[in-house]
Amino acid sequence: METEHPHISRPILRWHPQLTEHELAALRLLARGQHQLEVAKELRVRPEAAGRLLHGAQIHLHARTLYEAVAKGSALGIITPEPSGHPSRRSAPPAP
Repeated sequence: METEHPHISRPILRWHPQLTEHELAALRLLARGQHQLEVAKELRVRPEAAGRLLHGAQIHLHARTLYEAVAKGSALGIITPEPSGHPSRRSAPPAP
């Protein structure tokens, strides 16, 4: 008995979340170690609006937490790591 798999030759479809530019900007700031209040200040929005933007990004990425949203965004390539030579605020200071 032979089995035919017609779908094997099809290209693999990649899932791309549909985040707004503001949601993406908020998520990138969060990934750089900023808190919600800092995200709000940077984006010049109210803290409640920053929370909604972050929550929207979390929902679009099908993430249970904001940490997972950052991880998924990084895995999908929509959040890029900081360039070397620019440590995040939360990293340990350089050794003397």
